[in-house]
Amino acid sequence: MFNSLIRDAAERFNLGDKAERFIGLLLGLIFDPAQGGFSGLRSRFTQAGLGDLFRSWIGAHVVDNVLQPDQFSAAVGDEALASMAAKLGVPKVSISLAGATLLPKLIGLLTRDGEPSTAPAEVLALINGAPAPRAHHVAPTSARKAERRPGWLLWLVPLLLLLAGFVLMRSCGKDDATAPAPTPAMTAPSEPAASAAPVAQANARFDLSNVDGKVTVNGQVASDADKLKLWDALKAAFGEANLGGDIRVDPATLPAGWMDKLIGLLPQLKASGLKFGFDGDTLSIDTSGLPEDQRIAVSEQLRKAFGGFQISGLWDRAAAALSGLKPGFSGDDLVGALNLMNVYFDSGSATITRDSLETLDHAAKAIKAAPAGIRIEVGGHTDNTGDAAANLTLSQQRADAVIARLAELGVARDGLVGKGYGQDQPIADNASEEGKAKNRRMHFTVLK
Repeated sequence: MFNSLIRDAAERFNLGDKAERFIGLLLGLIFDPAQGGFSGLRSRFTQAGLGDLFRSWIGAHVVDNVLQPDQFSAAVGDEALASMAAKLGVPKVSISLAGATLLPKLIGLLTRDGEPSTAPAEVLALINGAPAPRAHHVAPTSARKAERRPGWLLWLVPLLLLLAGFVLMRSCGKDDATAPAPTPAMTAPSEPAASAAPVAQANARFDLSNVDGKVTVNGQVASDADKLKLWDALKAAFGEANLGGDIRVDPATLPAGWMDKLIGLLPQLKASGLKFGFDGDTLSIDTSGLPEDQRIAVSEQLRKAFGGFQISGLWDRAAAALSGLKPGFSGDDLVGALNLMNVYFDSGSATITRDSLETLDHAAKAIKAAPAGIRIEVGGHTDNTGDAAANLTLSQQRADAVIARLAELGVARDGLVGKGYGQDQPIADNASEEGKAKNRRMHFTVLK
């Protein structure tokens, strides 16, 4: 039941032979009677503001990146985090990185048939440190019967085979004298070589955590050359004495599309407290350990460098404002925070970029928490590049795309109205690229 997660912990998070014990500790966290068992864990997530997220895992096939390392740490508590790290002899950051990915998957597995009231036997075995159950080999029925055959059969069979071979040799000797040599037409066609089974490919991965200037990295790349290239860049940025961890090499790994951009950006990513990780074209960021201005600056650097990636954990003025809304906030408070957002689109289209998806997720949560009856206009604006009529159409399409995404996230459509304004209401000079970027915006207004 848990073998794939144990393997994931061992290989992906470099826990090696500690992986099974780590899964046991996570299961112990889920079923800890001193903390109220499964319902107690759910309560702790609710108290951390993550109750809806926890409920979404129940009975589900959970994918990666639904829980961030800082959220995992906040929900389970620093004491539990430190205890797990001490038992395994690994840094706390390793626990939070692995736990954020694997805990939701454990919850999904354990709740396929409803919420568990007690720990199943297999779970108890792992919690208590026993090896995970493995399938026992059972001999086929014919083999078991052979074990019970009388001893004289053991020499009878070889004797019969010897006699058969002798007869066959005499027959072949007679035929050899008259049998014609095989002609090309008589030669059996050669069997086509069996095609090799396709090799399963894994994403290139990389995780970095900077704690007081000491940098721990983990990951997996496709070749020794890639590992050396990345490791040399890390040593140049942080110093070999400050660097720990390991990067595995597996030829079945897909190309690391993030590597060159990351190497170029490493000298700017030296803030103590920063954590981030790549999994293919997905980037997870944890800037919660940084001062506010650094959180915003680092998030913007990573967003600009990896704009085509799906990014979680970005922190900007909008994220700060939306998270800071007090219960009972007004419609004006809401749109004031929403108008700090930057929603990006593919050039010349109404396709929302992947790095903007989390921004709209924050917006949706805030809108759903707003007082009932508030209606909001989502206004689309463009710069003055191109035809004015085309820009008007594009701005309407972008407003509609934002509304469609918010509706997918649970916002009632009847509370949203989309309107395209084209290039007619600039807020900056279109003579500069910076001004054009400001003019390409979504503007939210409370409809009275």
